[in-house]
Parts: sequence; structure tokens; C-alpha cells
Amino acid sequence: MENTMTEHIAKQFDVELNELQTNMLEMGADVRRQLDAVGRVLLRLDEEEAREVEAADQRINMKEKELDAFIEFILAHRQPQARDLRLVVSSLRMTIDFERMGDEVRSAAKGVRKLRGTVDERLVEMRDELLTLHAHLLVMMDETLTAVKNFDDRLAHAVVARFPVLRKETGAAVKAVVDRMVAGAGIEDGLELIRIAKALERVGAHMQNIGESIVFIREGVDIRHTPETEGKTVKGN
Repeated sequence: MENTMTEHIAKQFDVELNELQTNMLEMGADVRRQLDAVGRVLLRLDEEEAREVEAADQRINMKEKELDAFIEFILAHRQPQARDLRLVVSSLRMTIDFERMGDEVRSAAKGVRKLRGTVDERLVEMRDELLTLHAHLLVMMDETLTAVKNFDDRLAHAVVARFPVLRKETGAAVKAVVDRMVAGAGIEDGLELIRIAKALERVGAHMQNIGESIVFIREGVDIRHTPETEGKTVKGN
């Protein structure tokens, strides 16, 4: 397994760890394709393609079940310790995060489908802001997958640092939609755009979680719920 650990006496364990990483990356690639597709759906307001994005989530759910079973096998048969244990436990966490990212993309596609092919013209600009948010997510997703592939803690820290920016962008987009709704724009369309925005934000939150897991594997440090992950500035820095 590249950049992760030394070889084990039991060579089969190395084979299993490599297989775990490969399968997790395949699951992440499925999520990435689903995320890419929901951007096209949002651009075109295509109801039929939105249904296809929703249906694609079943494949991701099945991958999670398969990976869960494989991780349980490794824990039971190899009884990993130290960094190996961090790797296997964190892989379980990342699998859950990939599955939940798929759920959130499905939710975003459902929001697009409920727009029924049109958006109140007073909200079209807000739809375009969500497309910008989506483009930022794709960059973040590519960084996340590369961090998983190489167990790159430097890149993982960068993914974690991106999320507070993404959250601010989402908050600004939601506020703009609310302001337009108050000014008389369509309530139903506005609510669906807010649904899409919050679903995309949660996709980013799960990427942050994966970044935290990579840092834990490589550095043995749990950075969850720290100033770094909460988007705060440490006094004195």
C-alpha cells in the first residue's frame, strides 16, 4: 500500500490492505461520478437525469455493505494494532462518509427534480451560484480521492481547510435565496434551491471527515472538533 506502512510478515495481510484501499477508491470514484452528474442536472434542470442520479445511489450503498463485511473480516482475522488498526478503523469511517455523500447527492438531485424543469427567473442567478459551489466541490473531491490514494496527510489538511470556506459560500447562497423569496420570488423554487445548497454543503462536510481520517492514519492525531476543523483561528497564530 503506497506511502502507508511497511510490509507485514503475513504477506496476505498486505494483499488485503491493498484490496481494501482499492475498493474504497472505487467507491469514492462512484460518488465522484454521481456528484459530477448532479451538476449537469442542476445546469439543465433535467428531471429524467435527476432520477438517474438518485438511482445511482444504490450502487454506492452496495459498495458500503461489501466494504463493511471486508473490514469486519480483516479485524477478526488479522487483529491489527497501532497504525494498522488506525488504518482499518479509519477505512470504516471513510466508507460511511462516502455512502453518506452519495445520500446527499441523491437529495440534491431530488431537489432539482422537484423544480420540474424551470426556476423562477428571479432565482436563476441563485441557481448559478450553486453551480459555482458545485464546481468547488469537484475540486475538493479530487483532492480527497488523491489523499485517500496516497494517504497524503498534507493534502488531507488542505481538504479540511477548504470546508469552512465552502460553508461560508453556502451560507451566502442560502441568504441570497431567502432575500429573493422575501422580495417575492417563488417560495417553492426557493425552498428547493436551499435544499440543494444544504445537501451540497453536507457533501463537503463528509469530505472534511475523510481528510480528518487520513490525518489520523498518518499522524496518529485526532483533529476532529479542533480549531482547525471548526474553521477558527488559534490565538497567538
